Amino acid sequence: MSTPGAGYRLWWDDENQIARLEWAPGAFCDLTTAEQVDREIQALDRGKVRLLVDLRPDAAIDRAARHFFMNLHAHYVAVGMLAGSPATRMLANFFIGLKRGPIPVRLFTEEADAVEWTRSVQ
Repeated sequence: MSTPGAGYRLWWDDENQIARLEWAPGAFCDLTTAEQVDREIQALDRGKVRLLVDLRPDAAIDRAARHFFMNLHAHYVAVGMLAGSPATRMLANFFIGLKRGPIPVRLFTEEADAVEWTRSVQ
């Protein structure tokens, strides 16, 4: 579903009933990109979604985009973040530290654990 050349891939995982966002290696997410991602998530037409974000490819997300994502509580049931390298774990922990509001956000290093948790949150 993602815009070609956008630096990410967003799709609905029918099997697990979650939205999945995967950043491309070296991708950079600024506020404009964050807003595009949010529009695409809403275009999935699934209401409030459980979202799994794969940060393992070492994408960069600027401050404005991080704050934008953390203020979209009305769009999400839960957000699981999948990190691999120390840099992506640091980025994910920064997101978790900024978390405000009622949605749970959790960091994982194993995809199966991330999927299981993300799809199980009520």
